[in-house]
Amino acid sequence: MTFRVLVGLPSFNEAATIGKVVSDIDAALRTLPFTVEAVHVNADSSSVDGTSDAFLSTATSYPKKVVKTGYWSGQGANGRAILETAIDSGADATLIIDTDLAAVDQTWIHGLIAGVHNGRDFVYPLRPPTWNGGDLTYQLTYPLLAGASGVDLREPLCGDLALSAAAVRDLLSSDWAADDLRFGFHVLVAATAVVSDWTAVRLEVRRRNPLRSFGPRPAGEFRMGDKFAETSASVRHHVRRIARNSAPVKWSPSPAETPVDAGFVVPVHDPDIERLAQTTAKQLREDAHDKQLHCFPPPLHDHLVDFALSGEAERGLSWPLWRECLLAWLTADDDQQIPVNVFETLFLSRAVGHHTEIAGRPDWYSTVIAQGRDVFARRDRLTAAT
Repeated sequence: MTFRVLVGLPSFNEAATIGKVVSDIDAALRTLPFTVEAVHVNADSSSVDGTSDAFLSTATSYPKKVVKTGYWSGQGANGRAILETAIDSGADATLIIDTDLAAVDQTWIHGLIAGVHNGRDFVYPLRPPTWNGGDLTYQLTYPLLAGASGVDLREPLCGDLALSAAAVRDLLSSDWAADDLRFGFHVLVAATAVVSDWTAVRLEVRRRNPLRSFGPRPAGEFRMGDKFAETSASVRHHVRRIARNSAPVKWSPSPAETPVDAGFVVPVHDPDIERLAQTTAKQLREDAHDKQLHCFPPPLHDHLVDFALSGEAERGLSWPLWRECLLAWLTADDDQQIPVNVFETLFLSRAVGHHTEIAGRPDWYSTVIAQGRDVFARRDRLTAAT
């Protein structure tokens, strides 16, 4: 029996990479151990660099289709267009792959699609992690989602995953928040997956794409901007919803283990981290003097002020202090929310703090997993306040 696959390729101004991405996927589909009928769908946010032209001009064995969303409409708007097209086409599996990648390994396609073919609804990859990327996953999304649900979904913001027809229907019928139509899309997907039939596939080939999500502003400080604002808003919305609706009594371990290079040691010095340490410490001192940190409840705001004005600020927030910030942010009343610019500065300080904790260590990834377990151990604080 032919297995119908829709390949969803969301894009915005990625003419330089989308041709290689679709070519690699097309070749991988032809080597699957079962017969597939496939279509490549480029959901494009009205790019101005010829992304869709590059997509259509790439030779493939399977047909191609372009769906245009509004200019700079957002990751989630493209994701929703892919899901709707999958329903219309009657796809058995929907494969979503980011289009900013330098290459797509055949094993990714085989592993993800095979998971749906074998009966799972959400199939996530587990690839070798990078210490100098994934801050939004490691320091925000993973620990809170895992802590609230008790589900060890390691890569909740991954842009490469496979969905069954049932998963697509569930996602489309979900209560989408405004930020889910932009950078919050993968938070919505992950929050749906953890209460569904999901699995993780161990893959040995690392992603080749830009690592750091933060970049310099004209004044020289590092910020993440809309990506942080929209992702964090979606995390808060969905983690609060999970905490209200479920009370996990035990930890559900990952169905696969993340492949980690045991011989790699985190460098002690990193120019991005060193610059980030200076700019965030400066901003924290300004926030402390302007009483911006008083948006957190006592005694937490006193601890944050002491930290900001101390000589430790350049070393970044420790996990215990950041965890308290996360819990306060997550459980605050809607009319007393922590301003996103203040929260972003603390998040960036935590990225510095994590490097301080893992510098010179080969076992750095174990600290990421420990953070999720640490929040889970305090899940009563989430359920009681939400």
